[in-house]
Amino acid sequence: MRLRLRWLPLLLLLMSGPVLAINPDGFAARLAEARKDVETLTDSLSQLKDDLRAKERALDNQAAELATQTRQEELRLEQLNQTLTRQAEARAAAVAGSAALVPAVAESIVTLRAGVAAGLPFRQAERLGELDTLQAALESGASTPREVASRLWSFVEDERRLASQSALDRQIITLNGQEVLADVARLGMVSLYYRTDQGELGRAVREGEGWRYEPVTDEAARLQLVDLFDALSKQVRVGFFTIPAAIPAAIPEVTP
Repeated sequence: MRLRLRWLPLLLLLMSGPVLAINPDGFAARLAEARKDVETLTDSLSQLKDDLRAKERALDNQAAELATQTRQEELRLEQLNQTLTRQAEARAAAVAGSAALVPAVAESIVTLRAGVAAGLPFRQAERLGELDTLQAALESGASTPREVASRLWSFVEDERRLASQSALDRQIITLNGQEVLADVARLGMVSLYYRTDQGELGRAVREGEGWRYEPVTDEAARLQLVDLFDALSKQVRVGFFTIPAAIPAAIPEVTP
């Protein structure tokens, strides 16, 4: 009896053969397709893992680079703070050390202003304005006395160049009570001649403590001035020129 029961499942399986029959070709195809899908998913998963690892490495590199840049920036800021501190200390020391220069620099400005005001009327307003700027910087503390002294020395050098050079320029002059823009021929800081756009010629003549512009009417003197202006316009700086006298008999003493 036990033997019959043992073979019963086999008999049932054989009897149901037509119903449970499996197509070998279809099964193999589905199996191959399933295997292909598994392989594709495996490859995709592997690629995804590789991509994630690459991104992690890139992020790690970026983090390391940012950390390096941060350290460098912190070092730069520290060095900058040290530099600013040293500069502030040096400036404070310079201010303290140059305080004794204030009276001498202020006196030099006063002396130079008096000389410019009493001298040849060539761009006096501009030159006096530059001295006013230096005095204001000295009094307000915008510049240290040493800085003002350095700029004042540059001003003196410019004044020396004016005194040693002859040049043709344009400036506003007061002629017959009116302001006129004219060409001016400056011979050092000794003589100044003018030529208006209308062809008027003249010279600066001292009058008391100031200056006035006097027309030149003598024909020979006018021709001399025409030659002078022509030579200066052609950049002729060396040569012999006959010019109308414009040097006063006596120059008043400059008192600061």
